[in-house]
Amino acid sequence: MKKCKVCRAEYTPTKPMQTVCGFDCALTLSFSERAKADKAAQVKDKRETKAKLAKLKPRSKWLAECKVAMQKLRRLEELAKGRGCISCKRTREEVEAGEWRPGGYWDGGHFKSKGAHAEMALEPLNIWLQCKSCNAGSGKYARKGYTVNASFEANLIELEGAELVDWLNGPHELKHYEVEQLIELKRDCAAKARALEAAL
Repeated sequence: MKKCKVCRAEYTPTKPMQTVCGFDCALTLSFSERAKADKAAQVKDKRETKAKLAKLKPRSKWLAECKVAMQKLRRLEELAKGRGCISCKRTREEVEAGEWRPGGYWDGGHFKSKGAHAEMALEPLNIWLQCKSCNAGSGKYARKGYTVNASFEANLIELEGAELVDWLNGPHELKHYEVEQLIELKRDCAAKARALEAAL
């Protein structure tokens, strides 16, 4: 006696390689295996298409995606430490009690702007948690007598020390990342970000 692969009922096989009890279960098994094969083929096709598109994607696109991934990771790292906005010092609770904005409440704010300082765009220590208001340049929540940028620098010195700020102020050489390096960096940032999102 054997157990049917589909309905699990016991039966006496009439053929050496028989795995089901009868025609109906054989049909069900056939459809199931065909569906699995089709799904596997779709996954393979999707993977191959993704790989082909990746090869066609220009380096500039990979670089842009890397910047986004790095900023997201740094936001999550700082939130995981319980920190608030580096510029206005508002806590997560205070910021998220306010009005929601497209893209959320937070940005990964660059101490040295990525536009004027391309060499620092992917430097993790140049990216800090910043509320949308401060990252947009609004001085609404800045320290009294300080601009947003001045608040950013003063608070970063308090948080991490003047030595880091001096180092960030440079000078620094422009790094050239190969496409393979950008792909790996983006993958690494995304993996770490997923782990942090699950924990938050």
